[in-house]
Amino acid sequence: MRAAIFDAPGLPLRLDEVDAPTAGEGEAILRVRSVGICGSDIHATEETGIARRGGILGHEVAGEIVEVGPGAFGSWAVGERVFVISQLSCGDCGPCRKGENHECEHIAFFGALGDDQPDGAYAEYLRVRTPDLLRVPDTVSLNVAALVEPLATGLMLVREADLGIGETVMILGAGPIGLATALWARFLGARRVVVSEFVTHRLALAERMGATDVIDAGAVDSVKNEVELLLGAPPDIVIECVGRPGVFNQAVELVKHGGTVIAGGVCMAPDPIDHLLAYAKEPTVRFPATYTRAENEFIMEMIEQGRIDPSPLISHTISLDDLPEAFEALRRPTDQCKVVVNP
Repeated sequence: MRAAIFDAPGLPLRLDEVDAPTAGEGEAILRVRSVGICGSDIHATEETGIARRGGILGHEVAGEIVEVGPGAFGSWAVGERVFVISQLSCGDCGPCRKGENHECEHIAFFGALGDDQPDGAYAEYLRVRTPDLLRVPDTVSLNVAALVEPLATGLMLVREADLGIGETVMILGAGPIGLATALWARFLGARRVVVSEFVTHRLALAERMGATDVIDAGAVDSVKNEVELLLGAPPDIVIECVGRPGVFNQAVELVKHGGTVIAGGVCMAPDPIDHLLAYAKEPTVRFPATYTRAENEFIMEMIEQGRIDPSPLISHTISLDDLPEAFEALRRPTDQCKVVVNP
């Protein structure tokens, strides 16, 4: 099969022929139909990143089952359309038996460091663990189903913020995760949702996805002054969705005294915390890492019922041949938002 392989930082992904996977105990093989390019994959291929050299990335994936191995968890058949919960679980340890697959004792991640970590979905076929599959309703396209993963990340961030009805939320960054966070913050009761972003074309998209106010961070002297002017006070909650050094301290600076700061961006480099600033603000700070199966199921239901429409997140659909160039282009976003690969 054809796949896009990560060789080393500074090199583009390399398209090559590799052996197609086969299903082992409790596993299935998918024909990959849709896989999103995630910002965390881009960060993972940097010098300080966690991508495995010679491995295959890609974790926002939906496809069709082409093979089911022995001992599958659940009733699965060839031809079924499925989405993959990408925090990969064994299905058999204590947490998995309690339905807490996100706390699996043998959790794995596509394309991560370690010889025991599985290859991901930037390929024609993908080996998956059957405890991590969700059926995709007939009315939901596989391109939209692939968005459940970034939507689950956004929902996790809002859940960890312990959002109260009527509170104000500031989101730093309007990439796919920031936009998903804006959607859920508004959906779950925020009175005002302010999104700050340097890439101007994303501001209108932020409004479509739930933001009540937007700030062009490159066009104002002070984001802090601007958000306080909009809200009349510092925001109750600030959710950082950028993942670059210095942005976490900015979030602490922006939040109200005693407010909540959520570190949603995955910063792959050391990021010193300004302790004096934090002491002055006394914020509650959380670094969420895992969404739950229930959150993924809820999102799929909300899409099926028409309660949310994440499709505006998809700005481009491309072929596997186009992936290496598109992956590199996303290091400096222009008109892209969520780029979905159709191998």
